[in-house]
Amino acid sequence: MRRASLFAALGAAALVLTGCGTADPGGDGAAPSGTVTITQVKGVTEFPVGPTRIVANGYSIDNLLALGIKPTAVVEGQVPLPAPWHGNRLDGVPIIRMPDKQTVPVEEVAKYRPELFVGDNFVVNTNYDRLAPITKVLGGIEKDGTASAWDTQLDALGRILGKEGEAAKVLADDKANIDRVRQRHPGLQGKSAVVAQYLASSNSFNLVAQPADATNRFFAELGMALPKSIRENPAFSSDTGMQGGRTPVSLEQLPTIGANLMAIYPNGATDADLAKLGGYSGLPQVRGGTTMVSDLHTIVSMNQPTSLSRAWILERLEPLLAKVETQPAVP
Repeated sequence: MRRASLFAALGAAALVLTGCGTADPGGDGAAPSGTVTITQVKGVTEFPVGPTRIVANGYSIDNLLALGIKPTAVVEGQVPLPAPWHGNRLDGVPIIRMPDKQTVPVEEVAKYRPELFVGDNFVVNTNYDRLAPITKVLGGIEKDGTASAWDTQLDALGRILGKEGEAAKVLADDKANIDRVRQRHPGLQGKSAVVAQYLASSNSFNLVAQPADATNRFFAELGMALPKSIRENPAFSSDTGMQGGRTPVSLEQLPTIGANLMAIYPNGATDADLAKLGGYSGLPQVRGGTTMVSDLHTIVSMNQPTSLSRAWILERLEPLLAKVETQPAVP
């Protein structure tokens, strides 16, 4: 139920914004009706089918765009919008910026009179109770030990928006795209991959060490796995010390993260800074030329994958994947 007092204060602004973009959930001119019940991280929620005013953040933006829906507004968090894989699909969509990369400015969201706020678990779980009084909220949906399953949320969105067929097609096309890349590169089977970040401010690394993480499932679909040195190292495999789902790695541990392929984001540093770190240049993925030193958008395309970002990053990764095929396995 919406707060009357909040909307009274925002009424004038709302009138000005009635012309903002809206979603078109029906696709055929017929408005869906009824309700659907979704079990999400924050509990069981009943959603009216066919909302037309939707505010989104995180990977949920991609899910809406993949279904052919232009959000009424989007919330920009840690990643600048639009992302490269959005193309011009967010043209004309207002961007709401967070004050601290974690807090959704609820009053700004309320100005757009949303019927649904849909966001990723990284933001929504900590803002759910603030957003719920003004609109229905869909956040993270747990699956396979993780709450960041974009595909599970896409399926739920298909039900909420009356676009179940479109959601199924997006998922099928995404799988077919992955399958084509894997079939072109059968030599990836049994090879290893790791995604990491170097934090210049603390002179340390973090890496995605949990096999169930969406990042590692992406590489698993290509036939690759986390290297054994990470999978079987208790310092990496346990949840102890994890920060935001990422395992911190001291510089002393750096030489142990050898793999066939690595994508690394030098946060606050450069390629040259990485090369100066003890043990970095000796890593097999660095010696073999199969390390992608990436920018923020590139690393996010793997850390928070969606059908749109997976298609985008696969094109950029494929030359490295072809090189990995020819190299001995780093199990």
